[in-house]
Amino acid sequence: MNVDSTARHRRRRPRAVAAATLAAAALTLGGALVAVPAHAAGSPIDGAVFRWGVSAEANSAAFAPGTVNLLSAGIVTAASSADRVTSTNWKQSDGNVEILKLQADGTYADATFAGLRTDADGTTITTGNGLDSGHIVEIDGGTGTVDVDANTAVIQWTGSFTSAFYSGMSRSWITDPKLTVASDGTGTVTATLGGYGTSMDDPDKFESLTPVPDVVIATLTGVDVTPTGFSVTPDYLGRTVTVPAGSVAQVTGGAFSGAFPQSFVDFQIATGQGSYWYSSGGAADSRKPATPLSIAYTAAVPSGPSVTVSKTSGLAQGETVTVSGSGFLPSGTATNGTRPPLAGKFSGAYVVFGKFADTWKPSAGAPSSSRSVITQKWAVPAESMSTIGGTNSGAIELKPDGTFSVDLALTTTEAQNLAAGTFGIATYGGSGAVHAPFETFTPVTFAAASDVIVDVPAWVDNPTGSFGWAFAGTSPANLGTAVQDGANFVASGSLTDIVVTDTRAGGTAPYTWSISGQVGDFASSTGETFSGDLLGWKPKLVSAGSSVAAGAEVSSTRLGGTGLGSSRVLASSTAAASATIGADLALVIPGTTPAGDYASKLTITALQ
Repeated sequence: MNVDSTARHRRRRPRAVAAATLAAAALTLGGALVAVPAHAAGSPIDGAVFRWGVSAEANSAAFAPGTVNLLSAGIVTAASSADRVTSTNWKQSDGNVEILKLQADGTYADATFAGLRTDADGTTITTGNGLDSGHIVEIDGGTGTVDVDANTAVIQWTGSFTSAFYSGMSRSWITDPKLTVASDGTGTVTATLGGYGTSMDDPDKFESLTPVPDVVIATLTGVDVTPTGFSVTPDYLGRTVTVPAGSVAQVTGGAFSGAFPQSFVDFQIATGQGSYWYSSGGAADSRKPATPLSIAYTAAVPSGPSVTVSKTSGLAQGETVTVSGSGFLPSGTATNGTRPPLAGKFSGAYVVFGKFADTWKPSAGAPSSSRSVITQKWAVPAESMSTIGGTNSGAIELKPDGTFSVDLALTTTEAQNLAAGTFGIATYGGSGAVHAPFETFTPVTFAAASDVIVDVPAWVDNPTGSFGWAFAGTSPANLGTAVQDGANFVASGSLTDIVVTDTRAGGTAPYTWSISGQVGDFASSTGETFSGDLLGWKPKLVSAGSSVAAGAEVSSTRLGGTGLGSSRVLASSTAAASATIGADLALVIPGTTPAGDYASKLTITALQ
């Protein structure tokens, strides 16, 4: 990339320079490291919805004449502190993000630019009447894991929204919020923050702030994770923060004294908004507390107890089967024993091979004679195994997640074969507990003496084919010569198409792949450098099947994005599939960058 600095150094004679290229370093497939996915407890979810108005102050009239504090979808950029958020650059929606407005009937509807200046009833908001416009941010498409039983959740959203004060004289934005809830009901919302540095004491101050990841924007207490979501008001009242010398001091002790999280306030001090996020003793303090945050999703409700048996028919005498159970969780006193040795304690479940009458369940009042026990184990928590005599007495561990597994050797006598009933493996409450959900029955049958038994597995074709990729041309990319654009230099180009050839078939494992890329720092021949994070891309599919998806768009950190300084997905496939993939490249660097020829190394990684 070439930066012509003539406009900044007027005595320097303009000169022609060669365009730099991106060099590609391709990892050999054999050397690529494939991460092994972790398995988390709970239910995976997608389509989760995040709704938050942040604070009433973020939606109120501002003290500068004719200005308001407002929310906008996306990142609303500016070239100076004199720039305003207008009907032209304000956004009601951007990707997964929408701005909604409270209506008079209590519902929400798509926001309008004009509605930023009125409350739900249409009354104009002013600093005198203390009304706010009632806007909230809604981000959908959240993905993650929710465990209702453990009261935990981790959900990630993708998208940005801007919080502008004084109609944009000061502004910051929140990108990709992530919710984490612990089992004790505490939680955090973290995000990447970006914005501009401004100062009420210096109207000419205006600088782009380096985005800061993993900032805690809200702390939560008393969260009750349900199958459909929850609503909670983030912590504010009574919270204190430390502010730098010379900043507006926090005032405590009042009815509305408090603060947003320290790391959030630290960033906002740099934007010039610091005191809008903690109590400072002014009339606006009553509007500064965080407003309710709501999270909506649909989580799978944990299923009831269930049992699987590795083989149920054609059994030979003495053959061993594996019995696995899940969902055997405590349910209050209903699963407590009523007689020793576990009276008054969670008593787990008996796991029994025997012969059973048609009516055998304790919950149906069936007598013990309806259950002819041949082999019995007892699934109990680890701490209770010694109480019932340990493994020598048939104890097996019932794990905290409600699962167990035990091998049983199944043998019958001639007398048992002739007796009435059905052979099978049953589970039911131990130590006298009667709990219908724990009562399961899996019938089993034995092979006759004249049967010829053979197990035939499912046919599996041997794996065939191969996977590979290559650039369609000799040069990965050329960004040409940068041009001035406001306070920046910009350059654009296209990544040379990457051709993925995937002919793998057969076998039992799924065939997937992922192509990612990242760039190092750009360097000139004279030793000047700038970060690879200033380069962004927009992946595209030139030709591909339905299993192939393009990666997410990544913008320059100069525009509030995350850049390509770290590995970003270009495309991925959930099945064996050939494809041609590419990307549009966009570089945005400060106008103060020294002139020169700059090059960076592009590393492409293929995982399969």
